[in-house]
Amino acid sequence: MKTIETKDCIVKYKDDKATKQAVFDKVVGFFLEHESFSGESIMQADDPRIEAPVLLSAIADDILCFDVTWKDD
Repeated sequence: MKTIETKDCIVKYKDDKATKQAVFDKVVGFFLEHESFSGESIMQADDPRIEAPVLLSAIADDILCFDVTWKDD
């Protein structure tokens, strides 16, 4: 697990080779699924723009498994 501290929280997440490969595979799968292979095609097509938050959510919850501790000020 890697730990990063921001102004508002402490975040721990997986940071090993398998995790990095899983993120890469998930992102490439997204490009293939939507047949969008450039920033322009992603931004101009509705489906990739609509489904990008779903991709990021899956990466955050299922792959990186963020563990966040919020600081109390």
